[in-house]
Parts: sequence; C-alpha cells; structure tokens
Amino acid sequence: MGEQWGNIVVALIVAVSALGGTFLGRRQVTDQAAVEHGQWLRGQRQEAYTALLEAWDGGRKRFDEMVENWEGEHYRAEHFEGDGWLESEKSIYQDTYEIFEAVKRAIERVELLGPEDVDTAAVQLTNALRVVRDAVRSKAGSEDWPDWTVYNEALERADAARHGFLTAARVATRAAPRPGARETRRRWGRGPRR
Repeated sequence: MGEQWGNIVVALIVAVSALGGTFLGRRQVTDQAAVEHGQWLRGQRQEAYTALLEAWDGGRKRFDEMVENWEGEHYRAEHFEGDGWLESEKSIYQDTYEIFEAVKRAIERVELLGPEDVDTAAVQLTNALRVVRDAVRSKAGSEDWPDWTVYNEALERADAARHGFLTAARVATRAAPRPGARETRRRWGRGPRR
C-alpha cells in the first residue's frame, strides 16, 4: 500500500508540474505577444505623431504666407474685373478650407492610435487649428483684411496647443512596452488597473 501512495504522490507532482509548465508557457507567449504588439503600436504612434507635426507646421506656414501676402491679395481684389473683394473672400475661404482639411486628416490618424492623453491634446490641436482658420478668414473680402490682432491671438493659442501635443506625444512614445504592463485606463474616473 505504501508503494501505491508513493506512485499517487509522484503522479500528482507530475500533473501539477505539467499544469504549471503549461500555465507559465502560455503566460510567456501572451506576454511576448503583448510586448510585440506594444512595440508595433509605439512605432505606428511615432510615425503618426511625426506626420502630424509636419502637417501642422506646413499648415501654419501656409496660413502665415496667406496673411503675409495681404498686399498681393488687396492688389488682385482692387484690379479684378467685377467684384474683386467677393472673389478675394471666396479665395481665402477655399485656401483656408484646404489647409484645415490637410492638417485635420493628420490629427484624425493620431486620434485613432491614442493613448487618451494624446487624444485630448489632438482635440486641442483641432480646436486651435479652427481658431487660426477663422482668424485668417476674419474680415476676408474687405480692405481691412487681415485682422492682425485676431490672427496673432490665434497663433498664440496654436503654439500652446502644439506644445501640449508634443508633451503628450513625448510621454506616450518614451515608455517602452514590457511584459505584464497594462496601459493606464481612466474610465469612469478610475485610475490604472493593477
């Protein structure tokens, strides 16, 4: 009878070891897959963040060029056959629409990739971009265009939004994925899950 108990104990040890090995193996594979996905997502985010900053800076430059070329716009409006100021207004609205949409597409790509802090910063960028677009449009179609006060205030807001985005993007891309780590989730006011 003693031998049978010994065999049973050995069999239980083997079974527990096999289950433990299977559990640990699965855990290792799961962790490895999570880290690889995290690295892929981090790369996608870096590309999207860089593309957004390039689109943002390009859009900002195009807005600046429009406003700085105000004398040319006035000259065209004054020498246009017909209502030159109306044509000037249409042109300004069309150009600002195109700039806004190009930058907005880059912002939307970032919003798809997250994380939440970057999403919030991207919303601020969209709002600031809308303010800059509207500032360029302010007084369009009149001799008082551009409205320098409104435009300069909009640029200050845009610079603050860009800085906020850059800070959030920096935090999101510097943290390397690691096994067992979970992204911070702030649903319903709760902090990170542990």
